[in-house]
Amino acid sequence: MGRGMGRTAALFGRRRKEVLDRIQSCLGVGLAEAKAIRKGMYLNLGMTAVEVLRMPYMDEAEVRSRIRYAGTEKTPPRGTPSIGLVAHTGNWELLAATTSFFIDNEMNVVVKAQKPESLNEWMIKIRSRWGTKIHDRRGSVREILRVLKNGEILAFILDQNAKRNWGIFVDFFGMPACTSDGLSEIAARTGVDTYPVFCRRLPDHNLLVTVHDPIPPPKSREPEEIRAHTQACTKAIEDFVRAHPDQWIWMHRRWRTQPETAEAAENQG
Repeated sequence: MGRGMGRTAALFGRRRKEVLDRIQSCLGVGLAEAKAIRKGMYLNLGMTAVEVLRMPYMDEAEVRSRIRYAGTEKTPPRGTPSIGLVAHTGNWELLAATTSFFIDNEMNVVVKAQKPESLNEWMIKIRSRWGTKIHDRRGSVREILRVLKNGEILAFILDQNAKRNWGIFVDFFGMPACTSDGLSEIAARTGVDTYPVFCRRLPDHNLLVTVHDPIPPPKSREPEEIRAHTQACTKAIEDFVRAHPDQWIWMHRRWRTQPETAEAAENQG
């Protein structure tokens, strides 16, 4: 069913031409390869949508049979705080909801509240079903700091466009992308390492989650240190997307917020 939904979206979905142009511009690939990447993206999203709808009915045995983890030996022992860098790749919802099955620590995720409120309540319910704790990104700094003080994992999704008053500009595929600096600010305040953790769908349609080498925290809270750390996190996402381009959500208008002038772009870069 999910693949069927994906094929339909690939043929009739919104922003199809925009997605194609974006893939070609960012990856420098030809039209045929860009179309194949776009189709793969829609197939993954179709399967992801069905999996999310099924999450309330999945049991632990099914989760463990569908997801594999690699690189967990890189994560610190239980009771050691760490920050997870996550992106909208593979099935990011299953990744966030089921991490406690595979990594021996308490899992927390910072998210943007959904609208309407009924949808937000449903999403919180399925995301927290297996013990993951959800934190609204607005007004949750004290709660977030407490989580890390308790030696738990705190995950941020960092691949979405940010409004100018919420982020800073860093390079993403050679273009200025407004990116939340919240992760880097928290890393600077706490001195905690950031672990890129990305999910991708395998040819058999199951999922592989890979934990990558940690990114050290900023040396201080100075703007240049925060920007350098945010850039390093963004580069980790870009590297993964380049390696697995059909696993990312290319229809997202990642570069929608732009510097007000070319001079501002130069200053931000």
